[in-house]
Amino acid sequence: MAARYVEFHARSVFSFLRAASQPEGLVQQAAALELPALAVCDRDGVYGTARVHAAAREAKIRAIVGTELTLEDGSVLPVLVATRTGYRNLCQLITRAKLRTPESERRTKAGTPVQWAELAEFADGLVVLTGDEEGPVQRCLARDDRAGAMERVERLTAAFGKGNVFVEIQRHLRRGEDTINDALVDLAGATRMPLLATNGVLHATREEQRVLDVFTCARHHTHLDAAGRLLAVNDERHLKSARQMERLFRDRPEAITNTLRLAERLEFSLENLGYEFPRYRVPEGETMDSFLRKVTMAGARARYSHLGARVSAQLRRELDLIAKLGFSGYFLIVWDLVNFCTEQGILVQGRGSAANSVVCYALGITACDPIACNLLFE
Repeated sequence: MAARYVEFHARSVFSFLRAASQPEGLVQQAAALELPALAVCDRDGVYGTARVHAAAREAKIRAIVGTELTLEDGSVLPVLVATRTGYRNLCQLITRAKLRTPESERRTKAGTPVQWAELAEFADGLVVLTGDEEGPVQRCLARDDRAGAMERVERLTAAFGKGNVFVEIQRHLRRGEDTINDALVDLAGATRMPLLATNGVLHATREEQRVLDVFTCARHHTHLDAAGRLLAVNDERHLKSARQMERLFRDRPEAITNTLRLAERLEFSLENLGYEFPRYRVPEGETMDSFLRKVTMAGARARYSHLGARVSAQLRRELDLIAKLGFSGYFLIVWDLVNFCTEQGILVQGRGSAANSVVCYALGITACDPIACNLLFE
């Protein structure tokens, strides 16, 4: 079946006490509904991203990375990652906000506020939605403050760029939502910004709505008999199929189509990350490869009274392989650490998968001569 809808605003149990499903459960249900991709946006972090990625790879659907950021005014902004630069920016923004919270409050503070003024600094590679009932725009519309809603949209556009802000619209069959949705449609038309349908998913299936009720009671320190309006009014915030969403938005088909267009833009996956060792600062005119070769040869001449053909050949082979794999910076960092320990009189001994290396021996990282002991570098 051809892809017809992507859910961009789901949350897992990593949104503590605010959602009911495990990341794997959300992915499995999305795959069962034949959704081609799923974005899990947990509150103030990317805690469940690795598990979503692993489950999505197994289920053969795309995992889109996102989060919900708590802003300084208490509103919540859904953010989606488009590129590797965007992922770096998102992680830096979250880290800055969390470090601003005193350590004594980190376990008890309800949200980690991000300043509105910070958004533009970290906007590159990110796409934002205007949010659901907790979003900065809908909160204004719930107070019939259309001027305030427009002002929030303008601030988001100024920070992220007009093409990177989507007006999010949801339909949960609740009293009064039509009024807010009409205002969202008017806002999208006035600003010429795209509408994007989501279901604001809090649980993978209808049945898990009861789990969400229990979590809601725990969050508000109450019980089911006394929770009243704190509980969800219905069980509509589950993952829905393309057909169900098309039926809900049959008068706004562009809101469904735009989910596919947005999915095409969000190219980032955790598979894009790989691993990149920190760079070692080398003298001017040197690269990490050339500097490693220089200090290794100097160390080898100090270790060996004579650099015979066997030692020289092994050094060349190891240095070529280290450079090919991009590990020169790593060897230099460890060499620097060992030098510091030696200068400070701290006992230090290298170990691990490279301990049989003549390069490590020449750098003083290890004390056993791999040539004399016939050790195997590989």
